[in-house]
Amino acid sequence: MNEKGLIEQVLRLINKNYSDIYVVDIMSDKVYSFAFTQENKLIINETFSYTEFIERTKKIVHQDEIKEYFDALSLNKLEADYQQNREETLVKYRKLMPTGEYRYFINIINYLQFEDRKLIFMMSEDVNTRFLDVEKDKFKLEEQIDTYKTKISDEREVISDAIYKVNNMLASSDSSVDTRNYINSIFKNVSTDNKELNKVILDKVMNTVDYKKPSILICDDSAIIRNSLKRIFQDEFNIIFANNGKEAVEIINKNVLSMNYDNTKENIVGLLLDLVMPEYDGFYVLDFMKGNKLFNRLPVAIISGDETKETRRKVYQYDIVDMLEKPFNSDNIRRRISKIINLYSSRTNLSNIVEVQDEAIKSTNDSNLIPIMNQIVANYVNSPESIRLSNIVRVITLKVKEMNPEFGIDNKYADAIIKHASLYNIGAIAMQENMIVTSDAIRHEIENGLTIVDNYITDKYEKGVVNNIIKYACEMYNGLGYPDGIEGDNIPIEAAIVNMVVRIISSSSITAGIKDVLDESNKYNPKLINVLNECKKDLKEIK
Repeated sequence: MNEKGLIEQVLRLINKNYSDIYVVDIMSDKVYSFAFTQENKLIINETFSYTEFIERTKKIVHQDEIKEYFDALSLNKLEADYQQNREETLVKYRKLMPTGEYRYFINIINYLQFEDRKLIFMMSEDVNTRFLDVEKDKFKLEEQIDTYKTKISDEREVISDAIYKVNNMLASSDSSVDTRNYINSIFKNVSTDNKELNKVILDKVMNTVDYKKPSILICDDSAIIRNSLKRIFQDEFNIIFANNGKEAVEIINKNVLSMNYDNTKENIVGLLLDLVMPEYDGFYVLDFMKGNKLFNRLPVAIISGDETKETRRKVYQYDIVDMLEKPFNSDNIRRRISKIINLYSSRTNLSNIVEVQDEAIKSTNDSNLIPIMNQIVANYVNSPESIRLSNIVRVITLKVKEMNPEFGIDNKYADAIIKHASLYNIGAIAMQENMIVTSDAIRHEIENGLTIVDNYITDKYEKGVVNNIIKYACEMYNGLGYPDGIEGDNIPIEAAIVNMVVRIISSSSITAGIKDVLDESNKYNPKLINVLNECKKDLKEIK
């Protein structure tokens, strides 16, 4: 890169009052650090990898702002903002000073085109606001740790007893492989969420149900990317590398498709796949998986830096679960991929159990099956994700009731919406194929959902509200939704509310979700957009 020309470009954007001046070249995995000399001359002070930049940043940016800090460095978003002539991105964060205190800074971020490269330019400005000293922060952290240790101590015995009871039940019965796998995934979640739990107990239980630490297959020809992703996931998963598509297919053949049991066989639960590789690229692997119907068994996330519209269109013709953006936000990716793998494992095993009794579900004549399905639905409704969705639906529904009497939402109507909003995609638990947004897939999910709800809800009025939510929750006000392209006021208000809330919670935060909805306001009932603007403050307080 022409470093002299780059310095001249940066000089046009800054003055000496700014600090932490960087230019990030994602494609070359290089970060340029700039500084002023005593003669006020701007120079490139240092260059290093983006991985090293992440590690340095984690040491100085307050942990409460680190996620927002890295989320703002999305090259895709910055490029889109640039093309729409939007102003630079501003992120307020606390930076650790040499004196041991935190001070507020503003990170100013721009998309920068230079030569044939796509770059991220950022600089920081001190806003002279002292937050808190290290001793107070340390005291607060110690209190939180003590509270957590107390909670773990109280819960450990209860959890251990529960695990032993389940284990003894499995050992004394002829449990199916699907059931054992499903219990296996539950134990894995317990292990992940309760790291202080007695590891000897978990190890013993997992061994008795043939538990093997899951593996992630990382297929990328770049050693930098492979090692970066390994550092992100190595604590939770075994890591297997493939340098190209051919190696990846050989590994999948041996460990996923092979019916021969082997102690060396890896329990592969996820694939992170680059697209651009020599000889056998990522599309070679995707075609192989499609031909062997593996997408419903192995979740695939794309990690390529080629994120053009055409590439995305081509990639999403396959049943992938995610497309990771560079630069990588380590914490964000770890959460996203781990959650997908855990949900995928649980849902796949559950769908296998449900599939065996599919005819019984549809006939609703199996008295033994109905309690099982009701318990599954009850667990689904009481999950943290469902409770969070319901809390947001509550705020919006009550505000609609207040602002828009023409919808006829009385107390009974509102209670039914709030109580059952999380059932909007309950049909997904009985689907064997991976969820991809097509009309056929959505219709399949709706059919399953209506069948399950018919058993779970006995009140006729509430069932009618829930059926509307399930049938129309994917339809959009502008007519571009699924599965039938219903538009405008033809969409029941309960489904329109849930649709908007699902979009809000799919973002990184409620604040970001509200912004996403407002940016795409043509997809939602304009009266709901007015309601959303009125209750933004209340929504942001929901955890």
